[in-house]
Amino acid sequence: SLFSYYIKNGKKDMGLANVSAPMIKDENHTTLTRACPLSAINYVPTLYSLQDIRKEFLRVLKIHGDRLSAADVAMWLGMEEDDAISVGDALCVNQREEQISDREDEEDSICKVYSTVKKTYQYALVKSLRREIEERIKWYRGDTLEYAMTKQSSLLSDTIAQEMDLTSEDVMRLSHERIATSMVASINDHPYLEIQVLSSLSGVTSPTSLEKLFDKDLALVIPITRTLCQQGRLPGIVSSSSNNAVYTPNLFTHFQRNVIDSFFRINGYITETKCVGAGLSRNRMECFLRESFPNAVLLSHSIIDSEIICQPLEVVIQTAILNDGYADLRSLIPLDVASNNDDVEQVINVCLVDSLKLQQDTATFHAFVKGTTLINTDIALFFSHEMSKKSVKMLDAEIERYSKQRAKEIVENKNGTGAVAGGKKGKPTVPTLESTAADVISLRDVANCIGNNYPNLFQSQQEYEEGSSCEASMSWNSEEVGRCDGPLIEFCRTVYSDVERKCTRAVRAEVASLNSTRHGVSVSDRAVGAAKQMDVQEEFETSFKDLCQLLQILAKTIENFSTRGLFTSAEISSMKRELLSGTGCCLARLLTEYCLYRNNVEGARALTFSHQDHNSTPAYLSALDFPSFSLQYNPAEGGKQKNPLQHLRESLPGSSGLNLVRMWNICSDGNDDDDGTKDADELLDQFISHLEDSCLTLVGIPFSVLDKKAEKKLLTSRRQGLIDCLEKSSQQDEILRTCVILIYQQTKSFMISGKTMTALVMNLFEQEKKIPTRVTEVLMDLKRDNDVSPELLHLVKQFGTAKNSKALA
Repeated sequence: SLFSYYIKNGKKDMGLANVSAPMIKDENHTTLTRACPLSAINYVPTLYSLQDIRKEFLRVLKIHGDRLSAADVAMWLGMEEDDAISVGDALCVNQREEQISDREDEEDSICKVYSTVKKTYQYALVKSLRREIEERIKWYRGDTLEYAMTKQSSLLSDTIAQEMDLTSEDVMRLSHERIATSMVASINDHPYLEIQVLSSLSGVTSPTSLEKLFDKDLALVIPITRTLCQQGRLPGIVSSSSNNAVYTPNLFTHFQRNVIDSFFRINGYITETKCVGAGLSRNRMECFLRESFPNAVLLSHSIIDSEIICQPLEVVIQTAILNDGYADLRSLIPLDVASNNDDVEQVINVCLVDSLKLQQDTATFHAFVKGTTLINTDIALFFSHEMSKKSVKMLDAEIERYSKQRAKEIVENKNGTGAVAGGKKGKPTVPTLESTAADVISLRDVANCIGNNYPNLFQSQQEYEEGSSCEASMSWNSEEVGRCDGPLIEFCRTVYSDVERKCTRAVRAEVASLNSTRHGVSVSDRAVGAAKQMDVQEEFETSFKDLCQLLQILAKTIENFSTRGLFTSAEISSMKRELLSGTGCCLARLLTEYCLYRNNVEGARALTFSHQDHNSTPAYLSALDFPSFSLQYNPAEGGKQKNPLQHLRESLPGSSGLNLVRMWNICSDGNDDDDGTKDADELLDQFISHLEDSCLTLVGIPFSVLDKKAEKKLLTSRRQGLIDCLEKSSQQDEILRTCVILIYQQTKSFMISGKTMTALVMNLFEQEKKIPTRVTEVLMDLKRDNDVSPELLHLVKQFGTAKNSKALA
């Protein structure tokens, strides 16, 4: 490398311009290297002298470990790995010598060693390695280092090298005195030890500590025993650590294998406790099991066969999804595994999820993700998404009932009209309630409501309470971490975590409504509660914001098409008119409905919209196209026909009616106004400008102006919504259009919508370099053929859900 070249040729000059090289020279022939240590304050690459980079190298070794690979050093020094190797090799002391000199300053000496386990070179502190070698040799011999090193054979260096994850050469090189292979204490020099080891260990049937069996000459016994095992003269293996050495006969290993493998094969799991009982430590049980069962999965306290354990879980989850119900997962997990909560969480959140992902039909996986999984000290339950939705609706109804009742009590108590017990005349004993922060519906009442609809869950709750040693807490917030109060109670807490906010808001809204009525202020005559009206307000604000931003994003896409000259002016105009009659009409309808609702307009039911099959709260973000609405007037029986726009103008106060009529006229292409003579460009700009000017006055919310953050968020949400629809769809045309929209957004980062825009964009696929030819051909086949195979539809769906353009290839 350049670095080592400059080390050898210190007089060769080189300018500072070449900053990409690992090392350069300045005009004074000072060796410099470029690095950006993570400890640097400004994280700016800096030129270091050899002395300074040595300090950084030493600091990294001392702080982050006495032995680090070149990759780790490169990360901490902010260098390329090759440059770190060049620097490390240059800093290592006497690399070409067979032994590291004692004269080196060990505190700051670096050496390069080889890890036999990780199969890679590492850089280490000389002093640290020497200290560990010294401790091990003293343990073996129980003598001073100098004495021990002059008495041991090469077998000792092999033993220490294995224990320290080093090579024998590195051990000998790092020793204070050289260990020569000609030194004494070989096996042939101690035949009596060999005979003693053979006679003592030949009849052993269980793991035996060599330290307890041979109190003397242990430093020779260990390598002799290991050699005898390698030669096959002793049927077993030797495992040693810094403070012990154990001989394990093959007979015992075969016994372990038979016992553990048989149990695992039959039950699909084995716990740490059972492994320890069979003489197998936790450190070895994973490797031991995987020799016979490569797919075994290690949990916190056990090992399982994921296929055997997860198969019954998948069945009950599919049943729960089909029946809009729930499944008890813990009861299907083996009791030994289920007794540990960490293992239960890993089985469900890792093993089960991975197993569902591998299935060809991903519907179960997505339904599982959308559902609610509840894992607690004593329970592990799965609730389907539909069950959670139904339960939330039940809870909403209960909260509305409770808020009306509670608001009536608060108003009566505040005004002294409530029941008086023991108080003075005209003065209630109940204190005035100015705040409703603590007004929360009873958890028990909610649990009973849900339990009436799910009797099995209610029965499980009763059985749990009967078998529990302590009474279940009825607080919405559990007092203790990890506490379980039964499946039904925990489900209520999970599915309705914001119950306090909902209740408080609902009660306050009902109190405000009652107070307004008492003081003669006109309020809505609807049967729904005040809390429900607040929900309508929130839903409107969300839909209004989404539609405003969708309109701007799609207008931006069309403008991009026009600027790049991808389509003719007639095609651009057609897309803009489609945008106005679709997204524009959806906005006009949303604003009209909300204004009529907000002002409680009499005769509002006479105004209807042409597309009555469209949902009142459509999923705008996942819509392939937006329906075109028109306002219609349906008079009561015997009534006269009337212009719908005129009726709208007359029904709303102030300028609200005029603003809405203006909006409808622009959307309908000016059929009822002079705007019909204007082109699509003017109409679209005029529509957006009108929204910006009138929305704040009309509904009290300003037009939501698009920014980059909002655009990115909307694109992500729309993509996920379209993917969800795609996976459920079986209609050929719907699958094709959805995939075209998804692929174009993923490759070009532009949103498209509408039949006209989607069809025109699909014609561009053959010209797009990021879209593989195979993808275009498959989509064209789907477009031409009326009857295609399920395999082709599945392939097209894979294209639509591709994470990036590379995944399309």
